Amino acid sequence: MPSSREEQLRNNRRLARQLLGLVAVILILIGLFTVIGWCVTGLQALLDDSDRRQSYADRLYGLVMFDTLPFEDVSQVDQSVFKQAAIWGCVYQIQAGGGSLDDYERDEETGSVILPRLEVDTYLTNLLGPDYVVEEGSFETSEMSYIYDEERQGYLVPVTGAVGLYTPEVESIRTQSGHLYVTVGYIPTLASTTSLTLTAPTEPTKYMDYVFTRGENRQWYLTALQESEMQPVSTPTPTPSSAAAPTPDPQSMVESNLGVATSDEASSDAASSDAASSDAGQESTDAAPDSAAESGTADGGTDTVTVTGNADDTGSEPAA
Repeated sequence: MPSSREEQLRNNRRLARQLLGLVAVILILIGLFTVIGWCVTGLQALLDDSDRRQSYADRLYGLVMFDTLPFEDVSQVDQSVFKQAAIWGCVYQIQAGGGSLDDYERDEETGSVILPRLEVDTYLTNLLGPDYVVEEGSFETSEMSYIYDEERQGYLVPVTGAVGLYTPEVESIRTQSGHLYVTVGYIPTLASTTSLTLTAPTEPTKYMDYVFTRGENRQWYLTALQESEMQPVSTPTPTPSSAAAPTPDPQSMVESNLGVATSDEASSDAASSDAASSDAGQESTDAAPDSAAESGTADGGTDTVTVTGNADDTGSEPAA
């Protein structure tokens, strides 16, 4: 009896140890999978630079919008180009950030939005650096004129008057020889396309490299704009006419025309032969009325002549 009780206690302790070991293994596996998940997430965060690319797309939106020409130094560019890019870059950032231009003061005479000079200067400072000096005042570009309101310290922006040519899509960001190269794809807007489609293109039609250099506080600032080595992938689309109707072989066309001509000639000969036969039959009937079958009608005394057979069978009489 005591031995049975000791055996039962040993079995209970063995079962408890097994359960404890199973729980420990489960906890170890959970911890292992958790650590692996953290590693994968961290690796993805290191490799995924979509947020960084989007931030550069926002900074360059105004320049891409009006298809700024390449330059080797910002000092070589007319300041109106950067000021215009800054104005519309601010408008884009306001709308992209969930804001509304209705929150801004408007000019009573023109209805234009009065964009504060401070926002335009801040945009240019973030893009070109604090050393770039902005000259305030009204200016003109090839697209439109911008009036500066000295009293209200802002630019009058005709929001409905500008139509962008492109929207940016940053393809890659790389560092080389102390410069930061941002390759931007230019996606045409619906207004800039000449096609009759109702949807805007979704693929870039050209690429440009925006070159940044480290400046104050080790921040990257735009210093040059170059044509990129990256080229858009063109996929030829067959025209409906070429796809629907293949070009015929010249020899086949000649043979087909000859066949049509021969067929027309044969049809003409057959028609002439039938006409001749009909005339011959009519002459035979007129020449030999006695040999034709006659049937009298009692009403009105009108005789109806029925010719049976061909013109050669004029001697046969119909059965009574």
